[in-house]
Amino acid sequence: MMHCRFKSALFTVLMLLTGGSSYSFAQYSMDYAVSMAGNVGNGTFAPYYLSANKHGLVTHSKSGYLRAALSRDLDRSKRFSYEFGVDLIGRLSSTSPVAYYTDGQMTERRPGVSAFLIQQLYAGIKYRMIFISAGSRELTDPVVNFELSSGGLIWSGNARPIPQVRAGFIDFVDIPLTKGWVQIKGDLAYGKFMDNNYLKTHYNYYNHFITTGALYHHKSISFRSNPHKPFVVTIGAELAAQFGGTKRIYQNGVLRDDLTSKSPTRFRDFLQVLVPTSGDGSTNVGDQAYYYGNHVGQWNLSAEYTFKDKSSIRGYFEWYYDDASGMGKLNGWDGLWGLEYRSGRQNWLSNVVVEYIDFTNQGGPLNWCPTDFENPILTTEATGFDNYYNNYFYNGWTHFGLSNGTAMAKSTLYNTDGYLRYKHNRMRGIHVGALGYISPEWRYKVLASYRTSWGSLELPLADTEHDLSGLLECHYTPAKLAGWTFSLSLAGDLGKLYGDQWGVAIGIKKSGILTIGK
Repeated sequence: MMHCRFKSALFTVLMLLTGGSSYSFAQYSMDYAVSMAGNVGNGTFAPYYLSANKHGLVTHSKSGYLRAALSRDLDRSKRFSYEFGVDLIGRLSSTSPVAYYTDGQMTERRPGVSAFLIQQLYAGIKYRMIFISAGSRELTDPVVNFELSSGGLIWSGNARPIPQVRAGFIDFVDIPLTKGWVQIKGDLAYGKFMDNNYLKTHYNYYNHFITTGALYHHKSISFRSNPHKPFVVTIGAELAAQFGGTKRIYQNGVLRDDLTSKSPTRFRDFLQVLVPTSGDGSTNVGDQAYYYGNHVGQWNLSAEYTFKDKSSIRGYFEWYYDDASGMGKLNGWDGLWGLEYRSGRQNWLSNVVVEYIDFTNQGGPLNWCPTDFENPILTTEATGFDNYYNNYFYNGWTHFGLSNGTAMAKSTLYNTDGYLRYKHNRMRGIHVGALGYISPEWRYKVLASYRTSWGSLELPLADTEHDLSGLLECHYTPAKLAGWTFSLSLAGDLGKLYGDQWGVAIGIKKSGILTIGK
């Protein structure tokens, strides 16, 4: 009798979750993916293209992982829908040395790489076109082609996901009274950086500073013209920030307690980071004197024309800024400029991306304001020394040592001296990506880039450093083995920036739909 009651209750719960019909219960389905991958190379770190834009999964020259994911997507055809996902990873990896000061001398240690990751764990709901979600999820830049691009400038998908609560429009929606000619999309998020332990084990404890406990904020808004027309224009803005946290300064291996600063995280501080304003002066934190938190942002624009044969060409740019001077585009040609071609078919050249990235201006090498010598209060224009992705209170714009923005700016993971900021953010480069099909079962991808680094405005190089990186990747999806994909990747770097190194990666993946019930 008890067994029957339990079974009846379970049936009722599943009926409610799946729409209230016995048919929905019998056919309840979820997406699944199980994969394994491994890479080997000759250097300490994996070649650039085996690591870049992989959501932080591959960093070192020898590694491998097993991955299992289960998810259910939103049903956009329904007024109310829900989603969830869990993505677990077990991995083994080689390590790299990091300078470490202890007992009066500088030594080195090899921090381990996490053997188990909860890469994604999230749940969300939507009503009509409004959504809210919570958890850790792999997100990418909506402007660029994630598979072929060098990556967006604010959040590229290069680093591990940040757990956050997000809300906004699930997709573009028509603005009233525009008759479908103008659409809007936007989102708002608060989250928390989860890399405190990573920072503590990769800092040298000798000089400069370490900031832990930082929180995360993100917001974006975009406008799009009628997507059903051949010519479509999208314009938008994106802003992200670090706020909160505690900054500790070490000088010659000694912690300066008198210089330790904690950035407040009161309710009004969450509002201040939402609408960037200066602090209220109630604490000894330096960033309270100017804008509260570390803000990084971009303007973006894309214009796409689709031909009658369904092929298309699209031009786009992302203009990066660290403060108001960059926001007013007083930083020259700095930004990401791209051109993309799509054939609209699975042929030998289905997609091509060409990009140019420039981070050399940065508003000028010196801070400058017309009133500097008359009145230190910033009542007029101030420009210069933006020092992209770096901030005087926070570590570099990274998560677990990998750039949250473009991977083309060499991440802090590679700083084996225990320095937690970008050393190569003043750079210029070109990137090319191509994708095509040799046959319906065989697909290839080619990536290549060349860049020059001048170091940073804070730590300029005595001579420029260069890098030439390339990737050749092949995917085999046999028609007779539904859901199976096999991949082989060859990658290499040449130049002083990353060193001369090569690597090989292989992968096997099985994906499909898991159905519960009849």
